[in-house]
Amino acid sequence: MPGTVRVVIGQIQGTHGLRGELKIRPLTDFPERFFDMESLSFYRDGKCAGSYRVEGMRDALTRGYFLAALEGVDTIERAELLRGCSVEIASDERMPLAPGEFWISDLIGLDACDDQGRKLGVVKDIVDSGASQLVVVRDPDGKDHLIPAAPEFLRDADLKARRVTLRLIEGLWEL
Repeated sequence: MPGTVRVVIGQIQGTHGLRGELKIRPLTDFPERFFDMESLSFYRDGKCAGSYRVEGMRDALTRGYFLAALEGVDTIERAELLRGCSVEIASDERMPLAPGEFWISDLIGLDACDDQGRKLGVVKDIVDSGASQLVVVRDPDGKDHLIPAAPEFLRDADLKARRVTLRLIEGLWEL
């Protein structure tokens, strides 16, 4: 569907064997979802590279990937055509979350306010600093501020109101 927001849940690392099995590195908090998927859609550079019905899925997570057998991908040559592709789903196919939980990617584009209700800027990105995730807030002057995505700083996310509430401590933001 044109305009549908997609979410990357895996990456094709390579092939396995001569019968076209693919090594899929999961990029999701819910890797078990692969066992319930009837088909997989592959994308390269934002364009669909094909969708295939799943014939079999094997767990090789001790090595960091799943092995997938797909209908119509039954030779190493056909599998090689998908090497490097991402496995993507429509955003409405994401796993359901508990009440009060949200997807980090849903925060991008929301207004960022302090806990007094003053607008600070707009959430531009979420970055991984290695130890934790950081919310990147761009202020009205175009300056980016990094705020830890931990609950003590990221106090609330109201997706309907399109606003996140941040608790700022001294030195975290220069106003």
